[in-house]
Amino acid sequence: MKKVILFCVFPVLLLAEIYYAKLEPFDTYAIKSSVSGEVITSLKQKEGLISDGSIVVKLDDELDKKELKNAQEKHIFLNNMVALTQKNIVNAKEIAKIKEENFNKIKELKTKSKVDKDNEYITLITTQNQVLALEESLENLKSQLSDLTFKIALLKDRIEKKSVTVAKGFLIYKIYTNEHDVVGVGSPLIDAYDVKNGKLSIFLSKDDVELAKTGVVYIDGQKSDFKVHKIWSVADTQNISSYRCEIIVPSPKQFSGLFKVEFKAK
Repeated sequence: MKKVILFCVFPVLLLAEIYYAKLEPFDTYAIKSSVSGEVITSLKQKEGLISDGSIVVKLDDELDKKELKNAQEKHIFLNNMVALTQKNIVNAKEIAKIKEENFNKIKELKTKSKVDKDNEYITLITTQNQVLALEESLENLKSQLSDLTFKIALLKDRIEKKSVTVAKGFLIYKIYTNEHDVVGVGSPLIDAYDVKNGKLSIFLSKDDVELAKTGVVYIDGQKSDFKVHKIWSVADTQNISSYRCEIIVPSPKQFSGLFKVEFKAK
């Protein structure tokens, strides 16, 4: 689940067009458990390190994998049953066709007794009913197959969600679980930061909004190549008559420093 943290910002305007802001990661991600289970792996030693994309927290999935294997084997069996039933239907229809032709040949013959005709007709109806029964069986098999396909997808999804990773290149800031902990749906697992870029968040006065859009960003008195990422079009609810502004800082080496931000015309 993605969560944008509230940055510690000092919107106090010391001089005209001068702001102070704390450099923070571009985004923070609060990873919570989508499933319940016992934690069997929790690599606490990875806290503070950049993720390589491998598993950080893993929940016990042994029973899920056994259930998945059983469901997959049953899926193969049902598929075979569907194929056999379809062949049986084809054969039964051929038999029914022959029985119908035989009945049509004798139904008008005066040399055949009513009993003979009735017996032939009963045989035809019985054969047609067999076709219907096979078709009903086929539909039941297809329904079971559909349910099982859905179950397999759910099991695969649950197994996948029990192996929790952090995107490659993100900072693993905090791991909340220990091995043998039992977590439920929604339990916090990991906090991760997108540190490929940083951002400065400030609250602009109304007079500085247009200058921020068109001007040059100065950091600590020096001209920079930093760009304004976005400016909120609605005034902030807490910083009255101020407009939130985010400035992207590419590939920062260190975070949490306090920077002086100015905007000047080109």
